[in-house]
Amino acid sequence: MQNFFSLDGPFNKYGGMLADMIILSFMWLFFSVIGLGITVGASTSALFFVTTRRIANREGYITRDFWEAFKANIKKATILWLIVVVLAWLIWFNINNIGAVGRLSVIIFPAQIVLLAEIVLMSVYAFPMTARFDMSIKHIIKSSFFMANRHLFTSISCVVLLTAAVLSFFIIPPVALFLAPGLYGLLASYMIMKIFKKYRPEMDKDPMMEIQEIEAQKAEERRKRGYSTGQDFWTEVDDESVTPERPWELSTEEYTELVESEPEKHTPTPVKPKPKPEDDFWSSVEEDSSIEGDNNEN
Repeated sequence: MQNFFSLDGPFNKYGGMLADMIILSFMWLFFSVIGLGITVGASTSALFFVTTRRIANREGYITRDFWEAFKANIKKATILWLIVVVLAWLIWFNINNIGAVGRLSVIIFPAQIVLLAEIVLMSVYAFPMTARFDMSIKHIIKSSFFMANRHLFTSISCVVLLTAAVLSFFIIPPVALFLAPGLYGLLASYMIMKIFKKYRPEMDKDPMMEIQEIEAQKAEERRKRGYSTGQDFWTEVDDESVTPERPWELSTEEYTELVESEPEKHTPTPVKPKPKPEDDFWSSVEEDSSIEGDNNEN
């Protein structure tokens, strides 16, 4: 019993998580309402920013992280939300007036249902992607469409969760009001982050571990090239950003004297690094054919 109420016990762990979900739900509701529904997209992105970091055990403050993410993504997430709302409304309008097309309704009606389903499935990934990656709206839409269909089981599972969260507002409004948004965000984040990490395994790594891995990789590269610690002072700049000209047969001292005597000829010349594309995440999604969909997962 004593362990149950300890700092590391279940009561403190799950009680704290429940409190976080209530705070998140309240903030999502508040920032959605004050924007008259227009800011639902920005609120959802901010919610997923907090929940995805929470399951990765990243330190932070819920209210501050939510507010910072809301401000950072308000423009992009709002545009995405308006696109989703307008397209969904147009499709719903077409379905309600399907009789106006006569016999063509046999073809148009199923097509409208498929389009509506695609929009819902894509929205599962669009707002978490907006929260965690710096991408253009065009590439968010492309990546969301790709993932929604490639990982269909995860997509449908998140839609089921979303449907349950929406229905809870009609069945148990007081509870759903302060719990459903945060709980949905947390549960969906567990599934969505597994998909994101297939394309970006380095997401949410401990910065110190990442530094150690980089240093170990550099040391291994130096070892393979036959450098000794005292002979590679000129490689402190990354090989991709310089083009050194060094006679391999010279020692470090001889090379230093050569550089000092003819600096213009033997000093490494900086080369402009290749810019990284804005759609870096989309490129990894599009090109990585080794990643299998949900149907082939263990």
